[in-house]
Amino acid sequence: MRRELTDSEQTFIREIAARLGSVDGATLMSDLENATAEPTLDDGSMIYFHINGYDRPKERGQHTYPYEGTVKDADGAAVDVLLFADPAGRLYQLEYLRWGDGPLQEPDWTSLKIVHISERGKT
Repeated sequence: MRRELTDSEQTFIREIAARLGSVDGATLMSDLENATAEPTLDDGSMIYFHINGYDRPKERGQHTYPYEGTVKDADGAAVDVLLFADPAGRLYQLEYLRWGDGPLQEPDWTSLKIVHISERGKT
């Protein structure tokens, strides 16, 4: 069932857009303003976005934006937060990858850190 994006989802997408170049960032911000969310897994760990007035390309596929987030789940497990674009570079999907046993619980957005994918895993 479609819903409005949560404040946390909007904040995360804005943080990614702010790090992109001016054209890509502006496109992502425009998509955000016209998007609704559709969770597709029971634990909410995968969310597809629908953009009002936009028809997705027939070409299938997706790619991540060059930045990703990490947060802590309610039990302290690490969770990667990935944002995907469709082949035309438009907002497509948000995915949580939990690095612990069990389903996604309640991500602690106050623990959000955003890194360029080239910096992933570096300390």
